[in-house]
Amino acid sequence: MHICRATQDHLAAIEALYRDVAEEMRGTDHDIWWEFGAYPTSEGLKTAMQEKSLFVAQEFDGRAASCRDCFRGDSATSVIGAFVLDNRQPEDYVLAPWRVEASLARVAVLHLLAVSPRARGRGVARGLLRFAADQARKRKAWTLRLDVFDNNEPAIACYESFGFVDVGSFDIDVGGGLRHASHLMELDLRDERRGCPPLG
Repeated sequence: MHICRATQDHLAAIEALYRDVAEEMRGTDHDIWWEFGAYPTSEGLKTAMQEKSLFVAQEFDGRAASCRDCFRGDSATSVIGAFVLDNRQPEDYVLAPWRVEASLARVAVLHLLAVSPRARGRGVARGLLRFAADQARKRKAWTLRLDVFDNNEPAIACYESFGFVDVGSFDIDVGGGLRHASHLMELDLRDERRGCPPLG
């Protein structure tokens, strides 16, 4: 697996990834209400790409790719994961009793982490989390924060196993006038030994 900043050439495949994930989760016990075009959107992904905050994971023929491989082969089938990393905290984050007191400049926020349904169970999510934590540290962040629907037990378990601490469940604005109970979670980045269990 190779993870890098997304470019314009990746966008169509990343959109397809989010559509696949939304479709696969729709109607399940862990449905997170994603509807491509409402959330996430093409414009939002394009903006994240332009701001260098959209990341993509690719794999070719079951092997790791490198940046020079990114434009070879069928990118739609090679994209196995994506996420956005920035410092934009939703307004409702003020409700949380965050353990790490940090200025906005020292906060990183993880959004839209997704793994292709065909790549589940292969350690892709952990690889994305490790990469996101490393990127956040490079940006001098002290904490990595995220929110996850309270019914998304697989994701909650994944984050907790990686070292994220659940600071509570809150009613969060998820857009379109909708709200949903969500866990706010945090990874302390100040000690590089924390939150980085082996991939597997």
